[in-house]
Amino acid sequence: MLNKVMKSWKVLFATILTFLGLTLAPLFNASAVTYQIDAKQLVNKSTASRGDVLTYTISITNVGDAVINPVFIAETLSPYVDYVPGSTAWSDVLGGGAPVTDAWLTDGLNLGVLNPTEWVKVTFKAKVKSNTPNGATVQSVAQIKKTWKVDEEGNPVNEWFQCAALTTVKVGEVLGEVLPETGSNEGVLAVSLYLGYLGFLVRRIKLTKYF
Repeated sequence: MLNKVMKSWKVLFATILTFLGLTLAPLFNASAVTYQIDAKQLVNKSTASRGDVLTYTISITNVGDAVINPVFIAETLSPYVDYVPGSTAWSDVLGGGAPVTDAWLTDGLNLGVLNPTEWVKVTFKAKVKSNTPNGATVQSVAQIKKTWKVDEEGNPVNEWFQCAALTTVKVGEVLGEVLPETGSNEGVLAVSLYLGYLGFLVRRIKLTKYF
């Protein structure tokens, strides 16, 4: 009899613990936080000519519910552009901002802590090279390191995700319309002489009529 009572109590106790575990676990589950960012790189011109200066903007927003520390970025410039020295600066949602040394292109850039809902931006400029072929695609790529990822032993995982900005180089365009070819100088000269001769004949006809 005693054994039956003890077993009944054990079953009841286990049922209560299971119910409490299922009910309260989500409230105390630390692994429920999410690391998520919205990142993009934009350029101010979709088409450009040789010698044009392009302005790039890298924008990163923490859309998750976990603090990202740190936000670390790198940049791979297109071989068709030259970086404009001293053109990089950062700004954030808190009103902060400052110039960035040009060393970031080789060493990367640590933007520090990014709390949920906060954003940070980096802007820089690059000039389209004079030898860029017509129709070339200028693609510059920003890489953001997944600093929040760790392996089973707690060591940082060297993983990145990328976002690119594209510009197409087009030569000989004005307001989006391709300029017509003018042909050789000899053709232009011949047309000019012919029109001049016609003008002379018309002038002579008028003179003959009245005199």
